Amino acid sequence: MKRTLLILMFLMAVATEQAQALDASICNAGSEIIYYPNGDLKSCNLGDVTILSGVTCNTLSTAEFYELGMLKSCITKNFFYYEALVCNEYSLISFYPSGKLESCVLATRAEVDGKTCVEQQPIALFETGKLKSCTNPR
Repeated sequence: MKRTLLILMFLMAVATEQAQALDASICNAGSEIIYYPNGDLKSCNLGDVTILSGVTCNTLSTAEFYELGMLKSCITKNFFYYEALVCNEYSLISFYPSGKLESCVLATRAEVDGKTCVEQQPIALFETGKLKSCTNPR
């Protein structure tokens, strides 16, 4: 039930976020706003806690977007759950243009591709989901 609710919330956020990510009204007034040559929003500091592509991004953190409006990176406000990984709150998270996780700071120890990755350290994945790098326990 919990998982179904989380998936439903994620899908609703993704479905509504494409238009919002392209709208500079999410940016902090007076902060630098960068646009792509076609006029789409590339990056800015967020004016409030904002849900972007299913991620709750923190106030005043820089959010970066791909040209089609998908979130490229931001600083999280809450924990972010991606498959078997738990990404830490208040840390950098990044995604590939496909929406797949590229990197984050782990909140909990995780087993990925037969390797143990420790909590509170960055993890990076290839777009296929295979492990690119992480910190192993000592």
